[in-house]
Amino acid sequence: METSRSEHRAARRAEARRKRAESPLLTIPFTRLRNPLQPLEILPPDQIEKLHQASMRILEDIGLAMMDGETLDIWQKAGAKVDRARQHVWLDRGLVMEAVAKAPASFTWRARNPERDVFIGENAIAFAPQGGVAYVTSLDQGRQRGTLADYENFLKLNHMLGVIHFAGEQLIAPHDVPASLRHLRRLPRAIALTDKALQEAAHGREITADAIHLARLVFGESSYP
Repeated sequence: METSRSEHRAARRAEARRKRAESPLLTIPFTRLRNPLQPLEILPPDQIEKLHQASMRILEDIGLAMMDGETLDIWQKAGAKVDRARQHVWLDRGLVMEAVAKAPASFTWRARNPERDVFIGENAIAFAPQGGVAYVTSLDQGRQRGTLADYENFLKLNHMLGVIHFAGEQLIAPHDVPASLRHLRRLPRAIALTDKALQEAAHGREITADAIHLARLVFGESSYP
């Protein structure tokens, strides 16, 4: 009888240790969140208008450096004043406001699993993981530079956490992969190891184009322009 009670107590202690070891974050379901509160008004409307007018004056009178030939072509075609020798563009406020008006007030960020699509806009709240981390720390190996294996492990953890809406991007910098190729190693693994909405670093034209091409393989050719 005493042995039976001892075994029962040991089993209870083992179960308690197991429950303590489990993160409560793993029990939070994937949920679309809404903020029921009104946005904080940090500045009164007249000061916001002053900031807007100052911004418009900078765009119109001072202009912006645009050090890319195709960008200069786009702005010139749109009607902006362009100085190609200086690689400088002056933007008329009417042109700017017309372009801003074309941006959607909200959109849905698609995931491989439709149940994990993320709505962006209105009072929706979406949580994303950190990006650009260089080092990883573990109890076994201490602090060291991140690797592709570390990236895969973080992707798996990310997938398990329902409180985080997005996956991918630069969870950890894989230093065992050349910097110019890291996005080509990250995004396919994010597609395979999670079904959440994906992020990828938009560093320059080539990386962004590669990310869009990979997304086409997942969502279809008609999903992107």
